[in-house]
Amino acid sequence: MKQIAVILYEGYCLCEITVALEMLRMADIPVTYFGVEKKAYRSEEGIVLQCEHTLDELDVDGYDGILLSGFMEENPTILKNELLKEKLRTFDQQKKVIGAISIAPLLLYNAGILKDRPFMCAMNKQDLVEEGYALSCLQNMIDWDACCAEEDLKFIRHEHIITSVIYGFREWAMEIGRMLDIPVYPKSFGL
Repeated sequence: MKQIAVILYEGYCLCEITVALEMLRMADIPVTYFGVEKKAYRSEEGIVLQCEHTLDELDVDGYDGILLSGFMEENPTILKNELLKEKLRTFDQQKKVIGAISIAPLLLYNAGILKDRPFMCAMNKQDLVEEGYALSCLQNMIDWDACCAEEDLKFIRHEHIITSVIYGFREWAMEIGRMLDIPVYPKSFGL
């Protein structure tokens, strides 16, 4: 049976992953919530979700994919979490579905798995350079301004990794469903 892991952190953006979560529910795919600590995390919308397990309990072998939402916190500690980076690298090495939206692709970037892969991110390259990222390493990134200029581009799928920004959250979710080979219901979500 397929299972999906979702990582929670302070300030996660629930609205970006709701369509994906609903689609998984409609397909009876279990979703397990993980966090650095087993506690309640408040979304940027103010909704509190209880984390069921800690990251160190995440056995990648038991999951078919992982979802990461964006977040509002500036320089959140989750960006530097070594255990999360390790788990993400394992999902990548095993070619499991990895979905990251908004600025969550930075979690993948920081784990070293977006090297030589195209991706979308809801940050501008110049802002990332000011935060210490090397511009030369961001060549494959379509940043927020470029995303807004490319209205028809809703997500980028490269192999088993899919990235998007907020305005493509429905299409991103549908593609995750296709990647997992489950029924998708675009009309149910206004597509």
